[in-house]
Amino acid sequence: MSPELLDHLSQAGNFFVFNFIELAVLFLAVSFLVEFINLFINSKKVQKVLSSNKGGYLIASVFGSITPFCSCSTIPLTLGLLKARASFGPIMTFLFTSPLLNPIIIAVFWSAFGYEVTLIYGLIAFFVSILAGYTLEKFGFEKYIKKEIFAEDEVVTSCCDSTPKVQLTPVKLSSFTNIKPQFISQNACCDSASEKQEIKKESTWQKIGDKTIINKTWKQFLSFAPYIAIGIAIGAFVHGFVPEEWLTKYASSQNPFAVPISALIGVPLYIRAESMVGLAPALLDKGVSMGSILALTVAGAGASLPEMIMLKKIFKLPIMIFFIIAVFTMAIACGFLVNLYFA
Repeated sequence: MSPELLDHLSQAGNFFVFNFIELAVLFLAVSFLVEFINLFINSKKVQKVLSSNKGGYLIASVFGSITPFCSCSTIPLTLGLLKARASFGPIMTFLFTSPLLNPIIIAVFWSAFGYEVTLIYGLIAFFVSILAGYTLEKFGFEKYIKKEIFAEDEVVTSCCDSTPKVQLTPVKLSSFTNIKPQFISQNACCDSASEKQEIKKESTWQKIGDKTIINKTWKQFLSFAPYIAIGIAIGAFVHGFVPEEWLTKYASSQNPFAVPISALIGVPLYIRAESMVGLAPALLDKGVSMGSILALTVAGAGASLPEMIMLKKIFKLPIMIFFIIAVFTMAIACGFLVNLYFA
């Protein structure tokens, strides 16, 4: 085996191991946090906050903007919101916003590209995310959520929600005068519900103590692990064996198709936004346009192959296609606007 091939294999192997461990730790941590919060959160309040209105979309976008998660670690939170029966449109807005517009992304872009590029990118990402979420809900894409993700949900009903029923017992008219008023507490059902609430609180802490959350988190990770591994393996191959000169050739400022090509390349490369601090100056020196670098980063961070494979477990094909088109549109729009601004 030639030294050059060994070097490529080493690069691909290191990429795979590092990224798999990193994503596994992030996924487990976020999944555990979501499961822990779900023990105390009221699903009706979540549904109310992320309601299908302008306020809900704005809150979802802001919430996504302040969460420092990459695309793959955003998925457990999205899964938790879906299980909490929050409104579909705001959930999708959060899913778009979180990996593309968070404190880490903003800091990295500010450092690598400057405040002007960061501002252009931030405005596009914010409004496109809201528009994408609204469009998905408006056209009924919620039906393309896979029903299997709700299989473990428990349906809890409260007898207090139902209207008290009166049971009538026929009596003889002759004995009417002997009837003594008897009062039955109408709160008996609700009293029972209160007792159940106390038991629920105890069981919540019991679940924390008996490792129920840990077991559930691990089980969820195992179901996603093959999808994570397949996506990162493909990205590792491209990372280790695709020459850097190829990227420079097709993403130079002289190529009119540089921006869309860069967006296409970004998906299998799984470009992390954090890596652009050191990579962007080198690419700029080799003739790659700033718009191409931005498109590469946006597509890689927002629609990476590992994320698409993981989302395939939650959503059916129509949502996947819309998601990819939306991220690509955002990446290309940012790239062309930046190139136009700095022309």
